[in-house]
Amino acid sequence: MNDAVEMDMTPMIDIVFNLLIFFMIVTDLQQKDLANLTLPIAYMAAEDKDNDPDDRVILNVDKYGQIMYRGRALNLDELGTVLRNQKDQYELKKKREGKGASGTVEIAPGVKASKLFVLLRADKDTPWQHVQWLMTIMAEQKLFKMQFATKKFMSGGGYAEGEAENLGGISAKEYQKLTGKEAR
Repeated sequence: MNDAVEMDMTPMIDIVFNLLIFFMIVTDLQQKDLANLTLPIAYMAAEDKDNDPDDRVILNVDKYGQIMYRGRALNLDELGTVLRNQKDQYELKKKREGKGASGTVEIAPGVKASKLFVLLRADKDTPWQHVQWLMTIMAEQKLFKMQFATKKFMSGGGYAEGEAENLGGISAKEYQKLTGKEAR
């Protein structure tokens, strides 16, 4: 009786390929949320400490006013539909979590707004009118929590990614004189 025991590697290979496919898809979806934009510089920018990506929607606006959501161009009507759907999904998720969790907050007697955040990533050359239209659509959907993506001004007279010419010639020291605050 010389039976050699062999291990069947087929299930392990299947699992490895499934994991590989899963991570390739997840990585691709995360990259679609962020378009290649030149963000404006902000003196008082704070670091983004988002813990749950499901608690916000990321919108990108290029310098021509084109709205991008997850790599797809949207017009203003489509944006309203997308925001409504995202808000409804978020509120449903919060209800399922239970424990008093709610996806809305009362902002006035009888008026509720969603707790869902919208991260707006607009190119520094985007006309303000395009951002204003987005904010109007957000208000119609009762989405009032918004974050603006910016590049951080570097302290000590340094500029974000060498963009001194885009700050109108103001230095960190001049900013400190004008505001009484130190540039971060």
